[in-house]
Amino acid sequence: MEIIHVKSQDQTAFFEVIPSIGGMLSQLNWDGNVVKIPFADQYELQSNPYHPSALLSPWVNRVRNGNYSFEGRNYQLPINEVNLGNAIHGLLARKPFSLHLENAKATLSYPYQGEEKAYPFPFEMKLTYEFLSNNEFQMQFEAKNTGTSNMPFACGWHPYFCLPQGTLSDWTIQFNSLSKCISDSQMIPLREEDFDASNGVDLGKESLDNVFRLKSMPIHVTKLYNKREQTSLYVEQSSVDFPFLVVFAPENENCVAIEPMTANTDAFNTGDGLRTLAPGEVFRSQVKIGYSKADKTV
Repeated sequence: MEIIHVKSQDQTAFFEVIPSIGGMLSQLNWDGNVVKIPFADQYELQSNPYHPSALLSPWVNRVRNGNYSFEGRNYQLPINEVNLGNAIHGLLARKPFSLHLENAKATLSYPYQGEEKAYPFPFEMKLTYEFLSNNEFQMQFEAKNTGTSNMPFACGWHPYFCLPQGTLSDWTIQFNSLSKCISDSQMIPLREEDFDASNGVDLGKESLDNVFRLKSMPIHVTKLYNKREQTSLYVEQSSVDFPFLVVFAPENENCVAIEPMTANTDAFNTGDGLRTLAPGEVFRSQVKIGYSKADKTV
């Protein structure tokens, strides 16, 4: 298992990726390990059920019962979340990606050939990781329909973040949400209730494991703030491209998943955020991550 180490141009920050496991970002470091692999001592990366840094595509989160219909045909995906009876987290999270390195940039790609009969839609996925001039980290997603028919498509990312020093009780998270999805027994959204996180949620007092619908903004910023150390992590996305966000703080781990998604859970059935890519059509967007030793206003 090759781990690729890439430094920023000023050598003060670095990231690490594992091409053979879905192009996984295994570390992002400005001042301590910011990307965290939860329960790494209990599970190998290939089988970690928490899916750290997983690429979620061509669907995000879950497809209920693994079953969906598209343009008049019904498909049955393999059930890989056996306890809940769902297909979870797409097809690419643990595929071997090819790698191209250039300066402080790593480009990874995987040509999906349509080999899963329940998703017979070939496409190429490219991920580009790089440090920008201000040492902000950027991950760019690019998916191209390489087939001859329309394809249903969604995209997301499943990283877990921690802040150097402190625990969940020291952290708050702030984002511009319209609503929170309440899930049923299969972890599929059942209903939505109004939820505004723009003033911050204290992770020491409130446990989160939900999909949130965001306000539509060209630049949306989620801020994870350590109120004891006064350090902040920022996850920036277009909530036009990525209108959904999962926030999940696993029990007994001092980390929180902040997951941008282009569509809602079970979008293959509900159509909520689902895209249809025509032959040759490309989806392209990016997520940026910054770190600061001061509290900045979002």
